Amino acid sequence: MVAAMLGGLARTGRAARGRRIGRRRWHLWSVLGVAALSVFVVVALFQMANLYAEGLGLAGPGIASPTADASVAAADAGDGAEAASTPRDEWRGGELPFLYQTDPQYRDASYAGATVGEAGCGPTSLAMVYIALTGKTDKDPAAMAAFSEAEGYVEEGLTAWRFMTDGAADLGLSSHEVPADAGRLKEELAQGHPIICSMRPGDFTSTGHFLVVAGVADNGELVIHDPNSPANSARTWDAERVLAQCANLWAFERG
Repeated sequence: MVAAMLGGLARTGRAARGRRIGRRRWHLWSVLGVAALSVFVVVALFQMANLYAEGLGLAGPGIASPTADASVAAADAGDGAEAASTPRDEWRGGELPFLYQTDPQYRDASYAGATVGEAGCGPTSLAMVYIALTGKTDKDPAAMAAFSEAEGYVEEGLTAWRFMTDGAADLGLSSHEVPADAGRLKEELAQGHPIICSMRPGDFTSTGHFLVVAGVADNGELVIHDPNSPANSARTWDAERVLAQCANLWAFERG
């Protein structure tokens, strides 16, 4: 009988130890499970953030653009309406700002028998390139338009193509024409040379227009700064589609 009682106590002790071991194992697996889930969530959030940035097309070779938030905020201002340019205190070398000819700061300045808001796409485009390549802040769209007129780069109410060559040289920049070839275009951008395009009627204009190509997005499309359209500036564009509408292209670098 004593032996039986001792045997029962032994079995009870083993069962208790088994339950304690089981609880410790369950606790260990719970901790490991929570840790694994936490790592998964962090990695997933990081990947989603990367995909979001890539989808906005603001990465890749070329002159840097401001943040995605700045691009989206500009788009919210309205296409061809009162667009908000990158603030002057954020202009710096190596970054192509968003400048809009329809920005209330510049749109009413006279230019080419009209105003910057109506006809100032050329000076506004060159102002963006000038700021990015020199880091100087003395030529906003209105000042660049005044420079264009004073130096004789307005012909028949339009910005002359000479403004992108001779005018650029007057500003300390060097430029050269680029063929409408996607490979060559991307080579120039990879070297940090922003491109100004003279556009025929199509997606960007019904008459004629100048805009800037800043770089190549991670999705292989072009990052564009359209001086008359925050909406166009907030998305990326297929290179062949853009090139099919180009009348001429110039690549720029500091002279």
